[in-house]
Amino acid sequence: MHTFAQTTTGLVSFESGLSKQAYHPVCKAARVAPDSAVSLVTPVLPQLPACKHFLNLTNGVEAVPLLESLSLPYSFVRIQSTWCEQQRFDLILANLDAALLLHLALGHCCLVWDFASRNKKRGIPRALWYGLEFVNYVLRRLWFQRCTDAWLRRQNVTSVFEAHYNDLQKTTVAKLRYYMRYIPPGVTDIQMYGVCKATVHDPEPEYYRDIVHTHLWNGVTKDTAEQQLSSQQTTLSDVQDAPTGVPQLGRKDLGNDAQALLASYGFKVTFGGIYCIDDYRAM
Repeated sequence: MHTFAQTTTGLVSFESGLSKQAYHPVCKAARVAPDSAVSLVTPVLPQLPACKHFLNLTNGVEAVPLLESLSLPYSFVRIQSTWCEQQRFDLILANLDAALLLHLALGHCCLVWDFASRNKKRGIPRALWYGLEFVNYVLRRLWFQRCTDAWLRRQNVTSVFEAHYNDLQKTTVAKLRYYMRYIPPGVTDIQMYGVCKATVHDPEPEYYRDIVHTHLWNGVTKDTAEQQLSSQQTTLSDVQDAPTGVPQLGRKDLGNDAQALLASYGFKVTFGGIYCIDDYRAM
């Protein structure tokens, strides 16, 4: 039996031929990659404070200091690049964070932050260009009955994704269906995009651990909790007299164009699919 790699010039090593490739398109007819000169209407990001920010563990932790300097709340998600490479898509969906799924169902723009270690030039992690593409495909298919084309590295892989979609475990489908009850009237699509840049800290587990401890752990243990609680006797007047309007280090105008603002910090926004036609060679 032929494989997807055997039918794709120059992509012999592309995910071992995408083993689920079918030759009769299940969802929509496969088409050749779109002409890069074709004009596409790129999605416009809301201002960053209006977005929901999720840091992809582990490398996404590197964005914690920046987001805190911008006073942008964030949460965590874990889409493993290894699972993408091994096509363990059911595990990816089964382990998606509840907060992420709820915000997507509500129609919020969700940005998944990550840092790439393999391709320093393009800086697009596999979890974003591969993982998010599959998640978006499944949620559109399941929640909105929309069968959109899926693109990876300039190749239409719609039939591949559809085959994996049909093989999802019933428990995984039930988990994703649960969030459909929260979809408000008027919400008809998924808004989830990647924010990324290259890193030089992978693999350095101590680096990420130190960031987590510095920004997320207050050093409180069971033995010291009561002692700290008794020493914190801040009164209402103390809070009211606290200085306001103190500028934060590294803070820029959050009212500016979100994509331009992210670019000023060296980040790239990946919108997925045909919008990333120049990024498919990224690792």
